[in-house]
Amino acid sequence: MVYRRLRRRRLPEDPLALGKVRQLRHLSGRLLAAAAVVPITVFASAAPAEAQEAPFAQPAQAAASWLVGQSDGTSWNAGDVSSSLDAVIALEAARVGGDQVQATLEWLNSNETLTPYVFTTADGATEPVLNAGPAGKVMYTVATAGGDATNFGEIRLADQVTGSQTANGTYGDGTAPTTAWAVLGLSRTDTPAGAEAAAGLAAVQCPDGGFNYADVDGGDDCVSDPDTTGLVVSALATLGDAGAAPLASAVAWLEGAQAEDGGFDNGFGENANSTAMAAQAFLATGKADAAERAVAFLIGLQFDCTGEQPGAIMYTDPEDPEFGEASRLLATAQAIVPIAGQDLAALDATGIEAKVPGTDCESADAGGDATAEADGDEGSTSWLPWVIGAAVVVLVALVIAFALKSRKGKAGAAPAEDATPADGESTDADGTDKQ
Repeated sequence: MVYRRLRRRRLPEDPLALGKVRQLRHLSGRLLAAAAVVPITVFASAAPAEAQEAPFAQPAQAAASWLVGQSDGTSWNAGDVSSSLDAVIALEAARVGGDQVQATLEWLNSNETLTPYVFTTADGATEPVLNAGPAGKVMYTVATAGGDATNFGEIRLADQVTGSQTANGTYGDGTAPTTAWAVLGLSRTDTPAGAEAAAGLAAVQCPDGGFNYADVDGGDDCVSDPDTTGLVVSALATLGDAGAAPLASAVAWLEGAQAEDGGFDNGFGENANSTAMAAQAFLATGKADAAERAVAFLIGLQFDCTGEQPGAIMYTDPEDPEFGEASRLLATAQAIVPIAGQDLAALDATGIEAKVPGTDCESADAGGDATAEADGDEGSTSWLPWVIGAAVVVLVALVIAFALKSRKGKAGAAPAEDATPADGESTDADGTDKQ
């Protein structure tokens, strides 16, 4: 559900004021002059105040509505699998758009589409090898939707990912993001990762407690970033006690990296993606205050019904004039997860609705037109109270003038009535002498 913008409405007329208008003719001249001001005062104070309401009662669903609108029907970003998976995870988190989720997973569930994504050829290599990070991300997305993540797109993903674990416990290329997605994907199967994976993530942890997207040894040159750290925190949260020590250090680093306004900076300014990954990590670890601040920052980046793309989340505010539009898709998809109150460690799509509720911006626009029309009608008759008031003033002035004139006339006639006729002459009421 979303808030609909409130239409301005005309306040009911004050019956007390109207009663006073009707009773004007019965008042004395002095009271009439005072009472004539009442209708003008009442009408002048009857203008309704502007209502200031948040544009979306459910910001995650509003963002999901925009997100679905960017799909070509099956995928996003011209068939980019990674972007499409992010979008599906977002819809699962918002628990809307089940039909879209199904359509995208059906598109992905083919060897032709899936194989080039999970089996890639490294520079200088001749044969493609499993990319454990993307494979884990597919498993995670499919399993969250209720599908079989162990055998999808004619690929036994769980077996492939499990077999890619290295000697130090990491997966695939040994980086933190790859290992984190492998752990998250396996967490949704009957053979989740164990203590070896926790040790592997600890081995690539930066000295300050955070994680870097490309580091493979956790050396002194390791520079932590919030995006990778947030992802790894959720992966560690699925490992239980085995991941407790590196988890605590990673969360502490995130808490220290959060800006006063709740946002996170990945080295290029505070942005939606970094903040979203940190926010969902806070939710996964019960850091409610930090999560609330981060989510508030994200909602502050959302276009409202008057914006360029209602429901979408900006990467930064202001947006980059060259890359702003292109960055909205991923920013919106990643932001939806924590805005919906979910995290990657425990994301639950149970009860997902088939359709996506609209932002209601169309209704708001229609309401705005109706409001404008109503305001126009109000404006076209706004002169009426003043005319009535002016008429009352004129009427009162005439009544007072008439009363004063009558009183003056009576005062001038009094001496003639009291005068004594001279020499025995008599005078009629009209002053005609009688002999």
